[in-house]
Parts: sequence; structure tokens; C-alpha cells
Amino acid sequence: MAESRIGDQAIEFLGSYYAKHEKKSGLLVNRLVPTHQGTFADALFAYQKHDNCFFAISLNISASNKLARLLSTYKKKGLGRSRYFTAAFIFSAAAYLCYLTGSWLAVALIPAILAIAGFFLHSRLRKRYLQQQLKEAVDQLKQQPGDHQWLGIQVSSLCWRGNEMADYLSKLCERKGIGLLTVGKRSRLTLRQEPRLATCRRTDFLSYYTQGENLRRELSDQFMRVA
Repeated sequence: MAESRIGDQAIEFLGSYYAKHEKKSGLLVNRLVPTHQGTFADALFAYQKHDNCFFAISLNISASNKLARLLSTYKKKGLGRSRYFTAAFIFSAAAYLCYLTGSWLAVALIPAILAIAGFFLHSRLRKRYLQQQLKEAVDQLKQQPGDHQWLGIQVSSLCWRGNEMADYLSKLCERKGIGLLTVGKRSRLTLRQEPRLATCRRTDFLSYYTQGENLRRELSDQFMRVA
């Protein structure tokens, strides 16, 4: 249900976005467009430019639930409580072993040092794990190529604001040239990041999709009628 809502809003927004920025009112929009590799673009926009080249825009919303869950969990729990249990266990085990040695100096110093080191190591590994989960979700867009690529997420502004993982996701999308849209609980859509033009190694990005030839034909017919 959430994916359907963000999909409807994202498609409506992108239609207006390209009508304004590219002066295009005749975009072709298709949902669940298969690629030749067996993956699907949740939505694919296409139009023909005045130089007769074809322009494709892919939208991914299938990663929305996973990303929203990661961001929400981090916002509520941070890196989690398990790292405190790890530190407590290390402290207890080290204190017991040092006690067996009979060295009170070791009991006073070593357990605390090891517990602190364990706490920070656990925190670092947990943070790296969360970042890797975000990266894997964003990397899915490689399977839905386009001149512009967009990622849509259903997440509240409250969850997004002041969220270190949300900042990491924004920077990740910026680095990869991916546009980022979020839709909050009140159905307010926010443009977080605009996409950069991708480099195509084929004739055009429509060639990656099974419907590519049909889309070219339909766009050419539409272009000729307008001309």
C-alpha cells in the first residue's frame, strides 16, 4: 500500500518535473517495465528529444520498505543496546581472568580498557553494517538503467531530520548521481536530491528494456504527430 502511494505521487511529481525542466508534456510512463536481465523498473519514463535521441528515466520504489525500516530503526535506537552488553561481557570476563592472576593492578586497568575498546569496535561494525545495507539497496538501481535514475522512499520528515543514516543515504545518492524523493506520513513529497546524467554504453538506455523497441516506435509516432 505504501509503495503504491509513493509510486503514484512520485510518478505525478516526475511528470511535472520533466514538463518544467525539459519542456516535455508528452512523456510515456510505464510501470513494472522488465529489462533483458529479468529485473524490473518500478516505473519508466521516456521521451524523444528534438535531436531525435531517446531519453529514459527509471524510478525505483521497491527498496522503500527496507530503507524506511533501516532509517526508522536507527532514528529510534541508534546503534542499538547490544554494544553495551558486549562491553559488559568483555569487562566481566576480563575482570575474572585478571582476578585469577592475582594482580589488582591488572584488575583495575585491563577490564576497563578492553570493555571500552569492545564497545567502540562493536559500534563501528554496527554502523558499517547499516551503511552496507543502505549501499546494497541503492546499488539495485544499477539493474534499472536510465539517463536519469530516481529512488523513492516512504519516510517521515521527522525520521529523516537529524538522522545520520539519512545523511549517509543522501551523500550516497549524490555520489552515484541518483535522484532522491521522500514521501512523509502526510503524503508530502520532498525532493532531496536531483539526478545527474548517466553515460550510456549502448545506443540509448531503452535498449536495456524488453519494451525498448515498442517505446521507440511509439515515441517516434508521437514526435511526428507533434512536428
